Order: sequence, then structure tokens, then C-alpha cells
Amino acid sequence: MATTTRTPITGKEGAEIELSVAAEWTKNHRERQSFGSISQFFGNEILNRLLQQPGSKGIRIYYANSHKLNGWQKFILSIANFLKKTVAGAVGEDHFILVGVNAQGLDQLPTEQQAAAQAQVFAAQAATSGTGSSGSGSQNIVVEQAHPCPGSANCPQNVLTGSGS
Repeated sequence: MATTTRTPITGKEGAEIELSVAAEWTKNHRERQSFGSISQFFGNEILNRLLQQPGSKGIRIYYANSHKLNGWQKFILSIANFLKKTVAGAVGEDHFILVGVNAQGLDQLPTEQQAAAQAQVFAAQAATSGTGSSGSGSQNIVVEQAHPCPGSANCPQNVLTGSGS
């Protein structure tokens, strides 16, 4: 049985991502899930409640669906997923893209000038340290996941992951 090394969660996981990359990834998702949701909004009060729990270092977001599939539906979807991957070659990693939202419900995206400046910072940092966080402070930023599950050493085993009680 393989053992998984659990590295400590520091609270610094996640990274800024270039707006152009985020736009491409969300387009890719929309093309694969043309009938599904493209985003979810959570208010800062509930996010702060999660973050202010004793010992909290961040937030994990799970994919979920409220409809239970029957055996036939599972069979059809397994064939469809097989066809998507092997025949259509539609592979890739799922990502969550996080952005701020203002009181009018509008995404707080970097301006074109901010995005261009951030892209230069990302390029310079990637060339020197392999990191993409520009630490832009009060500028609007776009953020992506840092530790996907499964796939990272910090994936929990519990009832939400389907591998615990």
C-alpha cells in the first residue's frame, strides 16, 4: 500500500494567475461543460467565518452535484467520459479560478494595464524562481488552486472525499 507524505498547510497555498490564462482555462471549461454552471459566488461573511475558525489556514472547495445518478446514468457517463478522453482527446486538469466580486455582482478583474503589468511580473518571476505570485497588494487579482485533490499530498480522507467515515 502506497503511503502519502502529508506536508503542512501554511496558509500561503494558491497563486495569482494571469488574466489571459484564467480566461483561456474558463473558456476550456465552458466548452467541456456547455450546460453546467460556470462559477459559484460565496459572500465574504461566510468565507471569513470559515477562515476565522481556530487553526484555519484556508478553504478547500469541493465539486458537488445534488442529483444522485442511477446505475444506467453512471454507465452512460462512464462511456461518455471514456469517449471524451480517448476518442476526442479532451483531457486536462480542472481548476478553480477565484476573483473578487463587488456590490453590483461584477467581477473585480485587473484592468488591461494591470493585466499587462502583472504578465511582465509573472514572466520575470517564472524565469527566476518558478513562482507566479506578483503580490500586487490593492490591485485586482485572479487566483487559482494550489493543491488539487486527488493529486497533492494534502488530500484528506473523509466523507467528503469518499474515502473515510
